Amino acid sequence: MKQFYCILTIALCLLVVNTFAQQVLLQQTVTDASKGQIVLTEKASTQSPINESVILGGTSKSPNINWRLTESIAIGANLRISQEAQKTFISWYLNNSRASLYGNSPTPIFEIPIDNDFVEAPIDMTADGLYLALGTDNKLRVFDGETHTLIWEKDFEGYILAFKIAEGGQKIYLAETEVAGEAKSRASAYIIGQDDPLWTTDFEGNATAFAISGDYSKIAFCQYTGVNKMHILNGENGEVIFDTFYFNEHPPAFSYDGKFIILGDYNGKAYLYEYDEDGDTYFEKWSFKVGGGGSSAWVVAASISADGSTVAIGTLVFLSADYNGEIYIFNTYSNEPIWVYEDCGDSIGSISLSDDGSLIAATTWGPMDHSKPDYFLFRKQSNVPIFTINTVGSLYSVVLSPDGTYCSVTGKRVHARMMGCGGFLYNINTDPGGGKLTGNIQLQGADSFENAKIVIEGIDNYYGYSDEEGNFEIKYIPAGSYTVTASKVGFYPDQTDVVIDEGGITTIDFSLLPTGNPPVNLSATQGADYTISLNWEHPDPSATTGFNIYRKSIAEELFPETPIATTDNNLLEFIDADVQPLITYYYVVTAILDQDSESPYSNEVQGWMASGFMTNEISAYVGTTPVIDGTLSPGEWDDAFSLDVSDFYGTYDGNPNPVGSVTMYFKVNEEMTEFYVACIDQNKTVLQDNYTISLYIDDNNDHKFPATGINIEGTYWARYFASRSLIVYRPVYFGGGVGQILFIPDQQIAASDATGYVVMEFVIPMGDDEYWKLNPNEFNQSGLLTFNNDFDSYWPPLNQQILYPLTYGTITFGAEDEVPDPPTGTHITWNSPTAPVTITMSWQQPPINDFDHFNIYMNEGSGFELLGETIGTQVFYTTNNTDSTLFHVTTVDKAGQESEPSENMIFNVPQSINEIVGSQFFNIYPNPSGNITNIKCEIVNPGFYSIRIFDLNGRLIQTLWEGDLLSGDHFFRWNDKNDNTVEPTQGVFLINIKGGNVDITKKLIKL
Repeated sequence: MKQFYCILTIALCLLVVNTFAQQVLLQQTVTDASKGQIVLTEKASTQSPINESVILGGTSKSPNINWRLTESIAIGANLRISQEAQKTFISWYLNNSRASLYGNSPTPIFEIPIDNDFVEAPIDMTADGLYLALGTDNKLRVFDGETHTLIWEKDFEGYILAFKIAEGGQKIYLAETEVAGEAKSRASAYIIGQDDPLWTTDFEGNATAFAISGDYSKIAFCQYTGVNKMHILNGENGEVIFDTFYFNEHPPAFSYDGKFIILGDYNGKAYLYEYDEDGDTYFEKWSFKVGGGGSSAWVVAASISADGSTVAIGTLVFLSADYNGEIYIFNTYSNEPIWVYEDCGDSIGSISLSDDGSLIAATTWGPMDHSKPDYFLFRKQSNVPIFTINTVGSLYSVVLSPDGTYCSVTGKRVHARMMGCGGFLYNINTDPGGGKLTGNIQLQGADSFENAKIVIEGIDNYYGYSDEEGNFEIKYIPAGSYTVTASKVGFYPDQTDVVIDEGGITTIDFSLLPTGNPPVNLSATQGADYTISLNWEHPDPSATTGFNIYRKSIAEELFPETPIATTDNNLLEFIDADVQPLITYYYVVTAILDQDSESPYSNEVQGWMASGFMTNEISAYVGTTPVIDGTLSPGEWDDAFSLDVSDFYGTYDGNPNPVGSVTMYFKVNEEMTEFYVACIDQNKTVLQDNYTISLYIDDNNDHKFPATGINIEGTYWARYFASRSLIVYRPVYFGGGVGQILFIPDQQIAASDATGYVVMEFVIPMGDDEYWKLNPNEFNQSGLLTFNNDFDSYWPPLNQQILYPLTYGTITFGAEDEVPDPPTGTHITWNSPTAPVTITMSWQQPPINDFDHFNIYMNEGSGFELLGETIGTQVFYTTNNTDSTLFHVTTVDKAGQESEPSENMIFNVPQSINEIVGSQFFNIYPNPSGNITNIKCEIVNPGFYSIRIFDLNGRLIQTLWEGDLLSGDHFFRWNDKNDNTVEPTQGVFLINIKGGNVDITKKLIKL
């Protein structure tokens, strides 16, 4: 493979010794995995000597440093750039604090002194560079970007945290904290020059971070210590439209239009939220747990491209005796990283993307020995950096221009973790150079030409995909001669040679031919079982060598290049057992034609597994007192509430466990002084020391732990040791702090592996006479999170936070075991009017937390009889009987209690030749019907037609149409009312279409 390298050492290597007549401030950053980031400051009379060597590297010849500034005692803080004006605006702090405006050199155009050396003063500059703003303590100043004169100055009640000037310099959006010297914060909007706000929104507690979308429609107002919330406000009026948990000190990032916002936290999770225009709120699109191999990790940097296509996050990884950092890049539609850049040496400082997401710039603190770069420039397609800078310090902030052609970078002249001062400011040409390849791909016989892949051979990770019209573009290709390959599954690939010129555009077109017949009529089960079953057909299976099955879980994602399974050519079905609940999977199948080719994709279908076992509510029934001996004796726990707590998502550790592999049991005694818990862990066959089950309990279920020092809520650890098993209580406080552990007196706990897998039983004391006892609220409810030490179990499965009980499950002590509700939303279809007929029935899961199964009943004329039972909400029944048949379903709980029947599902195939012919001429759907019935007619001969509805006695119910119809498809809708707008009763109706040489009647079943 060709690689292009440009390694340059700038041999400044100057030993600079700065001696100051006055004292200077030095700074050091400390990160504590349990407490957050702390900045230490001290005074000194001298700055230690600094070796200022700078090393440049990367795979591209084009990027370079336009200019750089070395600051002797000040540290670079906040940055803004103007692509239009080619200007950089920066705030310096710690010593000689000021805001400075630079153009095409390190000589400042304009500077504003800052009185407070201890704050990283917020700044802003409009994209055209015509307006500048600076916040110092509670004072805001807005300047003309060309004349540098003061336009507006205003004192605010709070400390100014951050702000954003709207383009045109008419408005400014502002975040304040410590309003009026209290623990309060505020968001507001002003017309620049007017002292009265357009709107204000106040919050209890101080603010931590602020972000705003590029169109100013959405504002993120973040509160860390004491509140832990991210509020999203409507930029027009300041109304809060959404809030969610926030556990970070760094700001989130919006796409330009506010459609997406990316947020990270100190638990190593990143969350992407998407705006729901209909509900005027946000919903979680996906989340991602970072790795890094350490004891824990933080997400400390988050960015998203203006067009909303690309997401980037950066981390700080805590190792046993050191630190590391990683960079992750995603397409917005998927939580599967495109790539990861590992081993950055320490925390990621900042990430910035070009508007189209094609270029990513990132800064890091780098390792203490400066053996790795502090600045990286990447293409979206590759984790091989095209340009790097290695300094003797740490780089904090980077801002990349919208078109990706340049950026500015700032930071500290010594490592962030060393006591010191001084800073850097770099202005960098980030244009990767090279040429562009464009063109069009035609896929012969296809309805759409999208998602064909175009690859530049001979160099790594230069590729692109065609859009729906077949157009494609690949940028930043190094100048040279290449072979280009165009391919797509189901089409024969094609190649051509091209020459790429520096700064030029090369255009080529492709036309790909299909390989053969794809499978047809692919179907997938939807909630029928704990697996997903696929079935398909093929015109000539003997002409194939087998079939490839492809799967994805993100609708917008491309199907992977590698199938999840392959079957022989005589097997037209597949069972997918590697699935998780509440996830929709998308499938296609191809026919394997020979070793090098396969057919186009079949039709795409959706499937999902049954998930009736999932619940966020536990009912701890009153039951008999168990013998705590580590053995579940027959009948001993039959009166308990049982729950599948398997970590089938791999929520916390990223390692999913099988559904049904861990079961827990819960019950209480009649006096509610003892809470009995048992667990069967089938993932463990040998009991080892320190096997632990953790119960994090929010006793009063108010979704927060009490203030520090109040010990009434916390964690119970049931721990096995061969020498002694024990139950430990540890208080948990609001904000994630913890108290001293206490060994529960008179412990009742036992564990065993005698049955071939690990079993544990234990008792948690209840009452209000000791702070360490479990004491539920007045509704006998508490919040609960439980898992074991290896995360074989984790419940509730979608809870993301351990020390913050916002989304714990609810446990009700002494709950009544009520009869379940019947299924709703019943639906029935069949595949043929003649035998054999396969009937498909489906329904909706009723709300239930102790679901066991559904019973299916059938009535062929002599009463309902049990047909069978199922755990899913979809069932298939094949029969040779084409007589009218009724079906209904009931819900059965784990105690054997059965619900009332669901609504009847009616099976009734057409009986007359006229009906069968009519099914080809006009269709009625849905049938059976509820409130609305759709009728589609295919008129061959134009003329006068009537469409009428009759009951079984021949009485006219309604005339839907009477008049001329042209050739072609026509659509009608019956709202299930008669000509007098009265809704008839349920039953069977006849729909007749008459005209020309057509007189056809079909049955409609109205439910």
